[in-house]
Amino acid sequence: MPEVRYYLPKTSKTALTGFYIGAYYKYSNYKSELDGSYTGTDGFIYDLEFDMKLDISSVGLMIGYKLPITKHLNIDFIIAGPGAGNYNFKFINKKDLPEEFYEDLNQALEDYSILDFINGDFRFSQVNNRSQFNAFSFRYGISLGYTF
Repeated sequence: MPEVRYYLPKTSKTALTGFYIGAYYKYSNYKSELDGSYTGTDGFIYDLEFDMKLDISSVGLMIGYKLPITKHLNIDFIIAGPGAGNYNFKFINKKDLPEEFYEDLNQALEDYSILDFINGDFRFSQVNNRSQFNAFSFRYGISLGYTF
């Protein structure tokens, strides 16, 4: 996660401390398998076998404060880091499922308000399915640093 910072001179007592503004780029890559079973209304049990890959790229701005504790030890407060993220999903369905499964899945996802902005109708009956969308991202945190 590379980032560029500009430390405001009037808030710095030593080099690379005090309030700063900056920009960042973040890339994340996740892979997972989803195995399980689904029981249809007819009582038949279907095996679930999905492979999933998620790539996330985000860019944004940030403001923060780097507080020196000792000559070598510091605490970095990333106060706010709004940005935009590009989310790429790839699903590999190893076994096809009945239409009833997708209807139940979409009904269950409607209960999660975080997915409201996607307005998706998830169907993974194809062997390989990709989906991509952009969304707001936000970065914040506290880190402890040591300089040599």
